[in-house]
Amino acid sequence: MPKLLVRLFELLLLLVVGVSISLGVGWAPKLTATSASVPNISATQAVATVIVVPATPTILLPESPTANSTLTLLGTSTPNAAPVATPVPFNPNIDTVDPNDAPLIDQPANTINILLLGSDASADQRLARTDSLMIASINPDAPSVSLLSFPRDLQVRIPGRKDDRINTVFEWGYLQEYPGGGPAFLALVMRKNFGIKIDHFIRIDFQGFIKAIDTLGGVEVLVECELHDTFPDKAAPTGRTDLDVYPGKVLLTGKQALWYSRSRWSTTDFDRARRQQKVMRAVFRKARESNMLQNAIGLYSDFRSNLETDLSVTDVPALLDIAQRLGDLQIKSRVITFPIVHAFKREDGAQVLIPTNNTIPYIKEALSPPAGNRAQTLPRIEVRNGSSKPNMELIASERLTWEGFQVVAVGKTDAPEFKETQVINFSTTPKGSPIVRLSEIFRVQRRNVIGQPDPSSVSVARVVLGDDYNSCPATASIASDVPLAPENKDAVATKTP
Repeated sequence: MPKLLVRLFELLLLLVVGVSISLGVGWAPKLTATSASVPNISATQAVATVIVVPATPTILLPESPTANSTLTLLGTSTPNAAPVATPVPFNPNIDTVDPNDAPLIDQPANTINILLLGSDASADQRLARTDSLMIASINPDAPSVSLLSFPRDLQVRIPGRKDDRINTVFEWGYLQEYPGGGPAFLALVMRKNFGIKIDHFIRIDFQGFIKAIDTLGGVEVLVECELHDTFPDKAAPTGRTDLDVYPGKVLLTGKQALWYSRSRWSTTDFDRARRQQKVMRAVFRKARESNMLQNAIGLYSDFRSNLETDLSVTDVPALLDIAQRLGDLQIKSRVITFPIVHAFKREDGAQVLIPTNNTIPYIKEALSPPAGNRAQTLPRIEVRNGSSKPNMELIASERLTWEGFQVVAVGKTDAPEFKETQVINFSTTPKGSPIVRLSEIFRVQRRNVIGQPDPSSVSVARVVLGDDYNSCPATASIASDVPLAPENKDAVATKTP
């Protein structure tokens, strides 16, 4: 295979996983189990059950496939036999801008905004709703990637139609024969409502997601919240499987990761969007640690039928270079939640989410790249697990990274288990102190904020997790934690009641 084509597949595999975790409702007609023998799945006469418990720090799946491994069995295609799929025509440019359109948001030069789409399965993929939608804003100069998830019930202004949910736009693009179909029409709506210029799009199906995750040998996800749901599963005796996931570091196969990313029976769409981004981060971590080509080339030809995108071979080298240089501090995650939007009941009885005066300022902040040299500007924090629950220090560390902190040390305490979480303040001045925010995140009582000024400390504070630590955040209002610029009452393009 020519070197450029190999690089194309490596990049597309990474993007396949990213967009796949944004899949919406519905199930692929041919969703099947992988060939893997998953030890934590047991079938009963009633319902097959997957109980996923926190994994130990040791990675359970092999880093390199063996002759008898599932990864080898999956890679049955001949890479040289398949040409690169022809890019899908896509023109996101807008010919006319009317006075009601949102102003174009300011972004650094050379920024690339990619629309990551997941849609429900139907006989005609054009007539499908994108029940989850994510934008990956790539800054090639930093490099960095800023991820922003939109709730499916967000009501937007749709050209030529009445206001409706954003998850209907893709379908309407094809129904009204808009040039470029659903992707281009959704790009139009994004530009007019929120001032976002879309450069490319990617759409993937369920099989592509499962293959990509299994090709990586599964992914370890730092699960924050307990989750229980039941999913269609043709491989199970009854055609369905229960998934039970508990907080901790959890190893997920492709099918389990799909279920974890898409569940919303016992949670909200806000929580689902956050879980999707957690899986994406896990994929980036695994991709950096593994030789992707060693596992992935055998699946090259299969991905042609799983992937729809306008990206071409000429787009690959720069994007691949960015992906290879990304670290945790260069990946920014945001989810549109309350109070950035508010609930509203329409005249037809439908419950929707309406943009507020802070929606566009939030989007602007979300799609901006992380601060310059983050390693020098972010508050430096240590995290120690003093609780009886394993891997809590890893979950807390990832949460702090999302919140804009730099975690410089992670480990367990040597002392006996702590009943209550503590924050030890090493700073010598209250100016710019993160102690208040740390206390909010970990719900630390005032008596457990301990001052120990130490000018020689490499960190400004140490968080010692106790048994009272609740790793599950208030995902429905997580956007309230993001500081925004002053409100601009003229910035909202969508009418609010």
